[in-house]
Amino acid sequence: MDTAKKKDFNWWCGRAWIKFGCFLTFVTLAAILINWKEWSTELKIIAAVGALIPVHVLEEWVFPGGFHYQYNSMYRSKELDRYPMCRASDMFTNLIVTFLYMGLAAYGAATGTVETGVILGTIIFCGLECVVHTLFGVMMYRKFRSKGKTTIYGPGSITAYTGFTVFGIILLYCMEGRAVASRDWLICVPLLLFIAVVSILIPENIIKRTVKDKYSFESAGYFERFLR
Repeated sequence: MDTAKKKDFNWWCGRAWIKFGCFLTFVTLAAILINWKEWSTELKIIAAVGALIPVHVLEEWVFPGGFHYQYNSMYRSKELDRYPMCRASDMFTNLIVTFLYMGLAAYGAATGTVETGVILGTIIFCGLECVVHTLFGVMMYRKFRSKGKTTIYGPGSITAYTGFTVFGIILLYCMEGRAVASRDWLICVPLLLFIAVVSILIPENIIKRTVKDKYSFESAGYFERFLR
């Protein structure tokens, strides 16, 4: 029984959860289109951020895949296929953030407004996506330029630049005329801490101490061409 459960979870941590995430993307996009006239621009963008995350994962994991290689390289890991990011930890990371933003969008739709603190936190989140992928890109360019790498592209860069960065800029425009009060920072900071701690640090630190070996990535994806 335990073995069967482990196999099921291993299957889920493969691409099954990504398919589920893409289904959530479809549902969210449908909701945006259905409510296009009723929802404010900022509410549409908050929902779109949640919808983008599974698509972002597709680039990081599948087409071309290999995001874990550059992420784990940042830690100078000797186990680049599993430490500190493995399939299980990254599954939790991305689904938690996806549900977080879908929940924020649902709350905004129910109340008819999006808190300024949520907008501010999302601008910072989107900006960090752009900055982090750029830093990863530069790091991997330096590592593999002698092997023929000519750009700073890394898995996730396209959706980070054309998705998160664009959404962040739109939300900046939505901030026009909004005053940022102390209350807004009390929403913004916990939002970012939740993403950093609950969705990233906790899953990685729990899983890396127990079952990380069972959920290693099968290949370095995009970076395989530079490892031959």
